[in-house]
Amino acid sequence: MTPQNHSPPPSVADPPSRVAEMATEPQRRLNGRTSSRQQLGARSEELAARVLTSRGYRIAARNVRYPVGELDLVAWDGDTLCFVEVRATSSSQWGGGLASITPDKRRRLIRAARWYLARGAEPPREVRFDVVAIQWDVPASPTSELVQGAFTAD
Repeated sequence: MTPQNHSPPPSVADPPSRVAEMATEPQRRLNGRTSSRQQLGARSEELAARVLTSRGYRIAARNVRYPVGELDLVAWDGDTLCFVEVRATSSSQWGGGLASITPDKRRRLIRAARWYLARGAEPPREVRFDVVAIQWDVPASPTSELVQGAFTAD
């Protein structure tokens, strides 16, 4: 994938205090309340984190936000730094969570990952984009699927 008119990494464009502020901005609320979609997202991200840790991943960060996009989870799988997108659906009617990752969504994830890497002290040996797809057909018993290397940055 060829970069197109991306904002420069935060270390170049913004003072470090603003970068830290952007990465920790609170979740937006509607009329002072968390929407049901946000609640589902939070529950799904928590479940995805449990799935990953049960498979030996170490969670490094959650809900990292930059002007160019958001990273749901950042985790280490051994020496590989993984940017994990969590996709939740209530049905597989439209192809499930994996099918909902459009080329535009991939571009935003890649841009956000580049910002994350730009602020790190030392680049990891390997980077990978994983997806945890969670299907809430039966709310009491959601199913999850981990796809390692779901897409690449090139």
